[in-house]
Amino acid sequence: MRAALVAASVTAAAVGIPLLVLQRWVAETRTAAMAMVAVFFVLFAIGVVLLCRRRPDLRLPVAGTFALIVVATVGIGWWTGFRDDTVDEDVVMASMRAEGDERDRGLSANEQPPRRSGPVELASGRFTGKDGHDGQGTATVVRRDGKRVLTFTRFEVDPGADVRVYLTPGDGSDVDDRVELGGLKGNVGDQQYAIPADADLRRYPTVVLWCRPFTVRIATAPLS
Repeated sequence: MRAALVAASVTAAAVGIPLLVLQRWVAETRTAAMAMVAVFFVLFAIGVVLLCRRRPDLRLPVAGTFALIVVATVGIGWWTGFRDDTVDEDVVMASMRAEGDERDRGLSANEQPPRRSGPVELASGRFTGKDGHDGQGTATVVRRDGKRVLTFTRFEVDPGADVRVYLTPGDGSDVDDRVELGGLKGNVGDQQYAIPADADLRRYPTVVLWCRPFTVRIATAPLS
C-alpha cells in the first residue's frame, strides 16, 4: 500500500510539474501549448508502459494516476479554452463623438465638467487577434454623466483561461504598466467595463485581453 501511494505521488509530480512549466512558461500560444502537452503525454505514456512491464505491481497506481491527469487536463482544457462564454449586456451607445479639447479632457484624468452630459464617444478601435488567437469587434470609450466606460460590441475572441482586460501604453506585449478593468465577462457578445476616474487614457491607449496562465495576448484594440 505504501509503495502504491509513493508511486502515485511520484507520478503526479512527474506529470504535473512539467505540464505547468510547458503551459505557463514555455508555450507562447494555445496551439503550441496543445502540441507540447500532446507530445509530452505520448512520451510519458511510453515510459509508463515500459515501467509497468518491469513492475506489474505498480501498474494501477502509476497508470491510473497518469490516466486521471490526462482526463482532467483534457476536460479542463476544453472547458476553459474551447467553450464559448456568451454575454449580452445593454452597453452604453454614444450619440456623438467628442473632438479637440473636449476629447482630450475626456481621455485624461482631468475631472473638469464635460460640455455634454449625454453619451459621447471619446475613442474607439478594432480588435485583432494576437499570439495565435483570433479576435474581432469594436472597443469604444464612452463618457456619460461624467463617467467613462469601455464597451465591446460585435465582439468575439478565442476563449481562454483567466483572461483579464487591461489598458496599456504600448502594443500589449508588456503589461507590467497597466490599468486593470477586471476579468473578461465573456469571449462572445456585447459587454462593458468601468474605467477608473484617474486613468489617463492618453497614456494607456491600448485595450489588451491578457491570458494570465499563459502570459499571452488574446487580442488587442488600439484606441484613437
